[in-house]
Amino acid sequence: MTLTGLAVILAAMDKELEYLESRVQALIARIKELETQNGRFAQALAEALKENAELNFRVNETRSRVAALVERLPKADVPEQAEGEAE
Repeated sequence: MTLTGLAVILAAMDKELEYLESRVQALIARIKELETQNGRFAQALAEALKENAELNFRVNETRSRVAALVERLPKADVPEQAEGEAE
């Protein structure tokens, strides 16, 4: 192999290495973006789960209070209709 042929091969290899380096740098940048985005999503999910738990607690608390109020209502004396009787 001649010195000129070797220089051509080395130049082509350098060019390919530069291309690969730029691709790796782009991938690293994208990974950092995705990590940041993932962190924001994780935080939003944690906040949504906390809010959901609080709302479920409030719903159950309200359900219990309504049930207690219903129990305190006076019972109505409604005569039961005989079967087959028209309303």
